[in-house]
Amino acid sequence: MNYRYNVSCSETITDNWTPTAIDCYHLGCICSKCYLYKIYFAPQGTKCRMKDSVIELVRKLGIPQEGRKENA
Repeated sequence: MNYRYNVSCSETITDNWTPTAIDCYHLGCICSKCYLYKIYFAPQGTKCRMKDSVIELVRKLGIPQEGRKENA
């Protein structure tokens, strides 16, 4: 896979799985399926950076575990 991502993600964003990051992961990081993207990013023409954070979370912490509180 030749995908290059921004390694300068905020450390606080990539320390724990948040509910929003988990939702993004389960959507396959496809912005067109995301309600937050449709509300906040699409109308303004800006780019969502959650995919970068999700990739870094998977790299650092592995995939989110079902049935476990991720922010604890």
